[in-house]
Amino acid sequence: MSFYAFSQTGIGTTTPSVKFHVKSNGPIVRLEGSDHSYLEFYPQGNTTRFGYLGYPNALSTQLTLMNQNASGSLVLGTNNLSRLTIDNSGNTTISGNLTGGNAATSKLSGFVSNVSTETAGRTIALADNGMILRYTGTSAATFTLPSAGTLPEGFNCMVLQASTGQITFSGTFNNRNSFTKTAGQYAISTVLYIGGVYIVSGEMSN
Repeated sequence: MSFYAFSQTGIGTTTPSVKFHVKSNGPIVRLEGSDHSYLEFYPQGNTTRFGYLGYPNALSTQLTLMNQNASGSLVLGTNNLSRLTIDNSGNTTISGNLTGGNAATSKLSGFVSNVSTETAGRTIALADNGMILRYTGTSAATFTLPSAGTLPEGFNCMVLQASTGQITFSGTFNNRNSFTKTAGQYAISTVLYIGGVYIVSGEMSN
């Protein structure tokens, strides 16, 4: 191994292009320890470790990338954009599509829908995608569908009449029986935006 030290440091190269430049035809770094092997990360001017990449102990077989900063997030990205973020509470945000490797066998498990308890009528919004809207009012209420194109293709949510207050759907939408209201207490209706139109279906009446 050749080592060159100038204003910039090079290993395997006499012309380092950055502060520390390693040039090799094989593996660049090997980490080996008696009880652990990992890279540690320290912010500039800080003596507290904020994260690490590696195997935290000799018995571990799980490669771990860890952000130990209590207020920080772990971010993975491509094309200089954040694609997956895990915040300090473990909540995960994904930018882009989540695609299974096999259409016949790829499954999601262990997930439940978020529930929003509603006490008055309102307009369906983008934030309702995948939600269960649980209306608990005892008076009639109107849930309005926004104009076509406001919500993305594939938008869907479930609306539950949880009490005696009947829900009327307002706006332009299709229903196979031309129904516009929930059928009664505990009735469930689904709102789907597909093909540029809203479809409202389920336990409904007029």
